[in-house]
Amino acid sequence: MIRYGGGGILSAAALFLLGTLQALHAQKNPFLEQIRNFPQEKIHVTTDRDAYIAGDTVWLRAHCVDAATLEPLTASRYVYVELRTTDNLLVRRIKILQRGGVYAGYLPLPATLAQDEYVLCAYTLYMRNLGGDYLFSKPLSVNPYRQSEKRRRRTAAGPFDVAFFPEGGYLIDGQPCRVGFKALGKDGLSRQVTGTVRDDRGRTVARFASRHAGMGSFEFTPRPGRRYTAECVQTSGGKSRRFDLPEANDLTFVLRVEPNDTSFVVSVRSAKKWRPQGLKLLVHRCGTQCYYKEWNPQHASLTFLRDELPGGLYQILLLSPTGEAYSERLVFNRRDEEAEVTMRQEGTLQQRSKVTLHFEVRDTKRRPAQGDFAVAVTDRKAAAPVATAGIYSTLMLSSELRGVIEDPDWYFAPDNAQGDEGLDELLLTQGWRRYDVPKLLRNEYKEPYYPLEAGQEIAGRIERTAMFSKKKKLDRYTMRLLVPRSGYATSAPIAEDGSFALNGFDFPDSTTFVLRPTVRGRTITDARILITPDSFPEYRTLPRLRQPDPTYVAQARRYIEQRGTADMRNIVIDTVVVTAKPWDDDIDENAPEHRLAARSWNAEQIKEVSAGTILDFIEKMPGMQVMGRRVLYRGHKPAFMVDGRLEETVSMLQGSTGQGEVEEWTIQKKRRPGRGINAKDLQRIVAIGQAAKSGNWAGVNLQDEGSVEATMSPMKNVHYIDDFDDVPDCLYYPIEQVARIDLIDRNQTTYWGTNLKGGIIAITMKKGKALAEAYAAAPSPDVSVVTPLGYQTPAEFYSPTYDTEEKYRANTPDYRTTLYWNPVVKLDDLGQATVEFYTSDAPVDYDISIEGVSRSGKIIRKQQRFPPAP
Repeated sequence: MIRYGGGGILSAAALFLLGTLQALHAQKNPFLEQIRNFPQEKIHVTTDRDAYIAGDTVWLRAHCVDAATLEPLTASRYVYVELRTTDNLLVRRIKILQRGGVYAGYLPLPATLAQDEYVLCAYTLYMRNLGGDYLFSKPLSVNPYRQSEKRRRRTAAGPFDVAFFPEGGYLIDGQPCRVGFKALGKDGLSRQVTGTVRDDRGRTVARFASRHAGMGSFEFTPRPGRRYTAECVQTSGGKSRRFDLPEANDLTFVLRVEPNDTSFVVSVRSAKKWRPQGLKLLVHRCGTQCYYKEWNPQHASLTFLRDELPGGLYQILLLSPTGEAYSERLVFNRRDEEAEVTMRQEGTLQQRSKVTLHFEVRDTKRRPAQGDFAVAVTDRKAAAPVATAGIYSTLMLSSELRGVIEDPDWYFAPDNAQGDEGLDELLLTQGWRRYDVPKLLRNEYKEPYYPLEAGQEIAGRIERTAMFSKKKKLDRYTMRLLVPRSGYATSAPIAEDGSFALNGFDFPDSTTFVLRPTVRGRTITDARILITPDSFPEYRTLPRLRQPDPTYVAQARRYIEQRGTADMRNIVIDTVVVTAKPWDDDIDENAPEHRLAARSWNAEQIKEVSAGTILDFIEKMPGMQVMGRRVLYRGHKPAFMVDGRLEETVSMLQGSTGQGEVEEWTIQKKRRPGRGINAKDLQRIVAIGQAAKSGNWAGVNLQDEGSVEATMSPMKNVHYIDDFDDVPDCLYYPIEQVARIDLIDRNQTTYWGTNLKGGIIAITMKKGKALAEAYAAAPSPDVSVVTPLGYQTPAEFYSPTYDTEEKYRANTPDYRTTLYWNPVVKLDDLGQATVEFYTSDAPVDYDISIEGVSRSGKIIRKQQRFPPAP
């Protein structure tokens, strides 16, 4: 219910639906329109723990949700996770591919990390539209394996600043005003302060003390013509500073909000007893409008009952008749945003014994919840309880506010009696800026600049060199992309301005791509390729970590020592200088294609021949004829092999009848006037060839629209007729990629099959370092070799099992800090799930933590000790 001061009572539930009803009728809801134009994402990252030793692995899962409903989202194909220093320097970045609706990965920590404080950051590229203030970040403690003798000690003493924030934005003369404040040191961490407010005559008007994270509030009534200062004293160190309070503004209106356990009361204050005429009050939650009406000056206040409003962060705006914002206030309402989680443990406290965890999750209406969550089990003696940013404080608070919130979980701790008052003081110092509300009320909607990332993309442009004819139009050319290791090839047209974009593929990290422009199948040697570098968002400020408890760090180090050689972390060894010449691991001389070759060319011999592509080199091999896109060796078509694998062209597909007979195919293309072979024709031809190989003709149309005809007759030979691309894409690879080319005569091809009259041309590609060195030694402006950030190859957390007597009695020491990690525990139709793990050799004293979001947008979280505390 909503109660007007001095007036009647109105149903809050009906008012909350006001915007939706307006959208269904003639008047549009501007908030709904804005969300349709610019939907937004939030991210929270669950990690197995918050404190690590250098060389450990951070196991993680990113939860990406809709900013308005908290329902899980998978529209972005990747989530990026970074490790940064507190000075905002990048240490490592990974790219996590969405698999089955889940973003799960791992971040190996370099064993050489020397600091003890880092920040874990996460985002999608689509989140760049909001800037760096709304990206996920949380501090991590990463201590070196060996304690440094010169350990950096932090001190709370030193210079500090205090900022003051009058409620509603301004002080008003003659009106009781509440003022929030925030004290910070130069290191970005809060400072606890006490203080006194005095006027310019030295009279004390208020005293204050910070409650949490350097924040607090006080109240006083400014007098006309008076100026006010605050004398602030730092609790630790005793240093004091004086600050001027903001001057009063008697030409405006401000909001006054008085929250309590059951409601929050809203009133409008002004100087000189101004009557607020034509003002409007707007209340919305995360972009969902719940109240928007003209302020009635006959009512002294407006009361919102918490039980009638959904949970979350509310922005209250007082607007002028023209829609400009006079005053703003934020209020948090705790309600039905969490699912109900129960957890039951089964198992003994013995070493190396099985423990079973039973979970049951229900929504706010006591119905079985659907979805999944991540679960971590850690040793309490070596891993401090989670103390930074949990999923509830991230999704409900931190992701809605600009700037860094220090220790956000403090406000929601169940045993914290000051949490509500501290949270209200926090909201006095913050602002909600996901949308520009006054603009959207004028139907001026914000549009996203960056699109959703649907897949990997390599973009750039080509430029003319001195030899490039200005008469040649750039859109005549095509950019070819090749992946030497896998043989993948694709292409994209080049626009008139020389730009191109290659996409529609996914490759893991460390994949090398080779780009080269072509025209009519031939390469261009007089053009330069400029690749657009990947761009990532910038973080403005990063959270800091309070000094961790050294007892946990010491125990984690002892566990590493007890594991000894069984420790599976990163290992640092002394530098080793290799003086002998290494073997060429890329060339296996015993491979059949090398052993049976009649003629071979190594990398040095290939380099002596002036050739741009493999096809150019083949044209200069003895006995070869290259006519357009056809290759003949002594009058017959050769087969092509790359790294021991036969490559197929459309005109070289062959199959077996199962009786040792070879089927002959004649493929003829009937041209329509003015029409060449199209993609549909090519797909149909490939389908025919695949059917010939497998013998499965289901769904294959042998005649379609007269564009392609195929006839079949069992014969001993293979014969093809076509007049289009007759060579595989591998022949357009730049010659710099090639380590060796072998020519195998027809009488030595029986190892691979019969009837190969043209022999085999075997191509061995360079790999890794050799490939990079080849391009570095002979740079070519028309060839670009790039290794962009690719997705992380998945890995599984190792958790030993002791289900046999032999395993139980194994001598391998087991002292794990994280005993169990599972990023995806799925709930069944009853909202239940079960996981199992085995205890270690250390005494059993564990923390069990789960985090997730149900399909309906309810937060799943639970922390429990095993065994329960006595």
